[in-house]
Amino acid sequence: MSTGRQATLIFLLAVAVLFPGIWEATGLTGKDEFFLGLRTPMEMLAHDHWLVPFLDGVPRIRKPPLLYWLGRVSYETFGVSLTSARLVGILFAATLVATTAAIARRLSGKPGTAWVAAAILLGCMGMATESRRFMLDVPVAALSTAAFWAFLVWLDGKRVLWLTLATLLLAAGFLTKGPIVAMVFGGGVLALLFGRKLTLAELRANALLLIGHGLLWAALALPWFWVVRQLYPEAVSLVLADELESRQFFKLSPDIFLGLITIALPWGFVFLVAAWQQRSSARFRLLLVWFLLTFLPFLLVKTFDRYLIGSLVPMAILLSMALPELSARWPFRLGASLALLFGSVLAGFAFWFGLGGWYWLVVPALYLGWAWWRRSSLLHTLAAPAVFWMALLWGVFPALGVNAVPESVVELGRRQAVAMYDGPQPAMLPILSGQPHRHYGRLEPAALGELMAQQMPVFVEEKDLANFRQDVAAAGLSAAELGSYLTLASHGSGLRFARIGAKSADWQEAFRQRSLAPLLTRVHWFEIRTP
Repeated sequence: MSTGRQATLIFLLAVAVLFPGIWEATGLTGKDEFFLGLRTPMEMLAHDHWLVPFLDGVPRIRKPPLLYWLGRVSYETFGVSLTSARLVGILFAATLVATTAAIARRLSGKPGTAWVAAAILLGCMGMATESRRFMLDVPVAALSTAAFWAFLVWLDGKRVLWLTLATLLLAAGFLTKGPIVAMVFGGGVLALLFGRKLTLAELRANALLLIGHGLLWAALALPWFWVVRQLYPEAVSLVLADELESRQFFKLSPDIFLGLITIALPWGFVFLVAAWQQRSSARFRLLLVWFLLTFLPFLLVKTFDRYLIGSLVPMAILLSMALPELSARWPFRLGASLALLFGSVLAGFAFWFGLGGWYWLVVPALYLGWAWWRRSSLLHTLAAPAVFWMALLWGVFPALGVNAVPESVVELGRRQAVAMYDGPQPAMLPILSGQPHRHYGRLEPAALGELMAQQMPVFVEEKDLANFRQDVAAAGLSAAELGSYLTLASHGSGLRFARIGAKSADWQEAFRQRSLAPLLTRVHWFEIRTP
């Protein structure tokens, strides 16, 4: 089978595995997606912004614009919906899987290795969760990986077209999440130098060509940042200062080791054992160096697990080549046990509270346990994790009802503009109603005047009521409650869905009564009025 045909089939396989469930409004999400990712292209569409994304009436320049441009294109093409937004992420994820497989084939010289690498990547929890969200991490990893693949092809044949493609992909990655695009690509190139697959003499011989493509990259990637700097100099300075402070550079983050195990589950322990066994093998040294160069920099910066998506690329390739030589069963059993424990907690929660959905996990869980506890065929070993995550994220988690919004509230959001106060809740109302709506951190007099003039209802989470009433009272106004509802609401992470302030006693009471009431968040909505 040709490389191109195989890559196409792997791309389609990845879409088929990752696509199911992306339309679920109660599926896994997080504040970065529902508050920033989904709403930004909605506001761009509503107010016809293109060059610079806007959110809540101000430039959204904290991140580059490419993903938001693509989000707007998808909204305009398919309509505003969760499916149209998350489809962008799915296509990037499929690209990441296909290009990882193509690199595995090129480095190993074996077409079968490509299928194995693709299946390992699709079986990692981090791929299953992050691919299904409209966020930046998978797209930038996909572009960086695709650029490295194009660079490898150029090295083999020196056809300029492939170097140009790598340059275009790196420029697109820089316009997606900035310098982080260099992580997978740059780590791969340094690993090639270390493994003597690439030499400095070879780079010097092509210096003019490389410099020319560097200038092409700069011409494509940098003008947007210069334009934004000219248009919004003060905002850019504030964003840069805030980004540098929030990243906490050179502060040790040892939790990245736990983060790797989490996003690579259930493959993480298998990889660690394989990497240790192959540490002195010249055949695997390039892949080990590549992995370390994509992973260790995050030891010195404040890190979220999703930042390590790029590290899964060399991990999957190394495992695809090392699996035949790995005989120990304990890393498989440990990885499967942790995955089953995680899934069982969510399924058990759904069962105990009568939410449904738990039954979707029964057969996939048995399949994973059977395939990973004993030495089964490679096909079952590769397929079981992907089937397990699909069942968990499509069948079980949406049944929990996290971020569920009553249909009457969704209809209100369709009929008129509403405001969300310092939450924001309802988290999924903008995407469900097809309107970006407005978020206010605090209600200054000008904002209150705008709300009154438009008779705009304001949604407030229970924990923010005191601040909300204080803002309204300080302006000499009053707030009349129009309604409220209860829900499990995401707070930051998609798995933090109990109400803010819930204690262990609340959890115990909820399980004792088999009632979610002690864990639910109450969301109110008000109309601002003159006294």
